[in-house]
Amino acid sequence: MEIKLLEIPNSGELYTKALRLKNHVGVDYRTDKHISFIVEDDNKVHNVMYFSEKGGDKQWQCDCKWYTLQNKPCSHIYAVCMAIKEGKLKI
Repeated sequence: MEIKLLEIPNSGELYTKALRLKNHVGVDYRTDKHISFIVEDDNKVHNVMYFSEKGGDKQWQCDCKWYTLQNKPCSHIYAVCMAIKEGKLKI
């Protein structure tokens, strides 16, 4: 499965938090159509999902409050993208 990584902002609060979190990302499980990632964030664990069969903004989802309220990529999603881009995760 090919993962379409998001463009990551290069400044701001989301970027700064994602930089801190990128070393705390792991793969939970994967199927033919999606991958579940775990992001450890200050004693909380967030689930980030990537859905290959969905298009556009809905390919990436997170269970955090910020994503739920804003419906935009959060620091957890950006952390996963950074970790993949830097080769910290084997997908």
